[in-house]
Amino acid sequence: MSQSTDVPAQFQGLFAPLNFANFRNLLISNTLWWQAMWMEMIVVGWLVYKLTNSAFDVALIAFYRSIPLLITGFIAGPLANRYGRIRIVIFAQLLSVFVIGAITYLLWTNHLLFWHIAVGAALFGTSWSLNWTARRAIVPDLVGKHRTIEAMLLENLTQNIARVLGPFSSGYLYNSVGVNNCYLAILVISLISFLIMLRVKVPSQPVEPNANPWSLMREGLRYIRTSQPVMGALLITVIMNFLAFPYQTILPIFTHDILHKGPFEYGILGACNGIGAFFGLYILNILRKHLSHGWIFSLGSGFQSLCLFFFAFATTWTYTFTLFNGSYEVAFPLAILLLILSGSGQAFFSVMQSAIMLTTTRDDMRDCAMGTLVLAIGTGPIGRLQIGSLTEAYGAPLALGGHTSIAVVSIIVVTAALPGFRSRLATKKEEAILARDQDQNLE
Repeated sequence: MSQSTDVPAQFQGLFAPLNFANFRNLLISNTLWWQAMWMEMIVVGWLVYKLTNSAFDVALIAFYRSIPLLITGFIAGPLANRYGRIRIVIFAQLLSVFVIGAITYLLWTNHLLFWHIAVGAALFGTSWSLNWTARRAIVPDLVGKHRTIEAMLLENLTQNIARVLGPFSSGYLYNSVGVNNCYLAILVISLISFLIMLRVKVPSQPVEPNANPWSLMREGLRYIRTSQPVMGALLITVIMNFLAFPYQTILPIFTHDILHKGPFEYGILGACNGIGAFFGLYILNILRKHLSHGWIFSLGSGFQSLCLFFFAFATTWTYTFTLFNGSYEVAFPLAILLLILSGSGQAFFSVMQSAIMLTTTRDDMRDCAMGTLVLAIGTGPIGRLQIGSLTEAYGAPLALGGHTSIAVVSIIVVTAALPGFRSRLATKKEEAILARDQDQNLE
């Protein structure tokens, strides 16, 4: 059951969800959670590459981190139905604190081995998949379903702050104080996020202690396949996670082997996506008044894939320019620009992915729909292994260029094949459903 939608006048419009104290606590916890995640993702990629000097090993760790999604995607929704969303979030976040704490201890005692990182990645992936699913599903409970998109915009705004600060700060800390202190900082941030999450109180959610998880998942799949907006969101999620997002796996190789830069510059490149997302959120807030949610989702995904395609080959340019009696290579600044542009498309993807799922599904199907979304995200491990293998065989530019060119074509095909996904009428139907839900809550 959602909270009352009778919102005080302190915040209005886009910021209306901030009137709810529980949502504010969730937002703060989410920001720190994303900060810790992005820091860890940057640090572990560089750490593994320095330990093994193998692009495939870097991809393998990313595979271990992502493979739990294929399992938890089946059980995340039923688990939330059975135990409650907030309990799942608290359990998952406690698991991530434990994993970071263990890796930090092994680093400080000089006992860390590759297999420790691999096991930690698998546990961290399990924690993330449960955590992300339940955190997103909680949002309508806290702010009302009709304010979900505004809440997701705010959540993505803070997520982008973490996406900028996380990579940049981890690259700086790694370069200045070493990997041990960097992991210690990640542990402290994770612990603070967990403690703040304990303050979030969610309205009572009906649970189904005797429900069969497989029956719930089958029912959810039958329900969502009748909706073209949901099917479009799921298919493009598969495309992006399999073909586009694996670029993050081989970003250390681009930085070290092609651009010939260090961990600090790696952190800068990792932060570019979040910087671009700020611009994307601003543009999205304007476009959502004129375009359907499906069109925004599709355009953002295609634009990001196209920018990554150009990034793949721009990093190989050896052209230099002269400025103030100095010579500068064009490849690194151009790489920064293209990753910033790709981040603007990422904002479209991030907001509309969850918004479409949360606003077009019934409340009793919300957890199953989000669990199915995790399954779609779970295609990423195969993409990460594939891009790692292609990088070993043909180099990072050809590997990423091939992936992203296929992604662009696939997104066009999906968008063309599902008129209900791109139709403005589908968005108007969502808005009518939200208005009806609002009226029922006010009664």
